Amino acid sequence: MNKLYILLLLVLPATAMAQSKIAAPTGIWPELQLSADVGEDGVLFIRNQYRISTDSRYNDLKDSGVLSSFERVEFSLGYEHTFSDHWRAGAIYRYAIENFPETAFYGLFIRHNGAIKSLYFNKQLLAEYTDQEGMEAFGRFRFSAELGKRLPLKSKFVTPSISYEALLRSEFGKEDDNAEERTIDRTRLRLGLNFEVTERLRINPYFIRQTEYYYVLVPPVYDESEQLSEEGYTAKRNRVMPVVGLTVKYTIGKTPQTASITY
Repeated sequence: MNKLYILLLLVLPATAMAQSKIAAPTGIWPELQLSADVGEDGVLFIRNQYRISTDSRYNDLKDSGVLSSFERVEFSLGYEHTFSDHWRAGAIYRYAIENFPETAFYGLFIRHNGAIKSLYFNKQLLAEYTDQEGMEAFGRFRFSAELGKRLPLKSKFVTPSISYEALLRSEFGKEDDNAEERTIDRTRLRLGLNFEVTERLRINPYFIRQTEYYYVLVPPVYDESEQLSEEGYTAKRNRVMPVVGLTVKYTIGKTPQTASITY
């Protein structure tokens, strides 16, 4: 399994280098999280994330009021169970609202924590069913890997980390239609710094380089006499968006470990 995720980390960014790119406005993603123990081995968590674009034209969740300043608001509810020192699994439900569409996500995940020398090495596979308003439902597999190290900082601890996530779209065996879709839907390269302010409170600023992969139709070109001079064609396009985020996490119960999805 470790070799698979190392391959993802090395190969997937390289495959994106040859694609044409467009730049998207920077996103700002503040997030709140609360987690609590359920029995000896379970954790229940809730999250509330807000997405704001630095281009105000995209902040159109509502025409007026507080929500008019947001591009998207997302609520998550999840459960994680610890099976051993190295394995965890659970389920997560997410509901996101935008100007259009509203989307529900139903996911199951499994996590493995290991080590590379003095670094922790966490891996996760999440299978997700996506139900969007006015569109056909589809599935997606999300592979992620994270390297980090928990370091003492005076009387506190701080954990720098780097992670990479690849989102692979699935149509659940439906027959192919004429619409072309790229297998890798999106990738996220993330740099984070987790500050343990107290045993219960953690603050996690982070930076993400998100890339969306899709096809675009380039129309044919005609000369002045309306004769075809260049055929139309389908081209690959990568939309790159930088994201600056801040997550505030509060725990009721046991202090989460780096292997937990709630850390």
